[in-house]
Amino acid sequence: MIRQIAQRALLLLACTLVAAPPSAAQGAIDVIGLDGKKSAISLAGLERQAFATADAAGIKTTHEGVAVRAVLESAGVPLGDALRGKALARVVIATAVDGYQVAYAIAEVDTAFTDHTILLADTRNGKPLLPDSGPLQIVVPQDKRAARWIRQVTTLEVRQLQ
Repeated sequence: MIRQIAQRALLLLACTLVAAPPSAAQGAIDVIGLDGKKSAISLAGLERQAFATADAAGIKTTHEGVAVRAVLESAGVPLGDALRGKALARVVIATAVDGYQVAYAIAEVDTAFTDHTILLADTRNGKPLLPDSGPLQIVVPQDKRAARWIRQVTTLEVRQLQ
């Protein structure tokens, strides 16, 4: 009986660790730069933004979080005037806990190129994201379809294309 309880407790702990990576649970995300080095970037202190969206049925939702640009800047990723020539062939790969990935052109996150924002959200309608979406989710409010919205984001990686 005690052995079964211990096994169930270990299983529950393992599921919790898989569902909520340590960095995300602490309000941070891992960023891998061009040099391949990984750093945990805290979301605390970064400017928060909110965006209202509506799905195909017209249901309105408000997501709040920080701009992906702000996270990349905190990690030392070159943006702004540094983005020209070969640097424009960089992409940001967002990876979810299950290995799912979505790519964004580096210029899509840079205010020197666009007025749009790609958001790293941690709340929806004023409440923390549900476990099947969070703790972090990328929201692209200007997209007509939510196909590039990625749930349970754990890592942002900047890569140089050839």
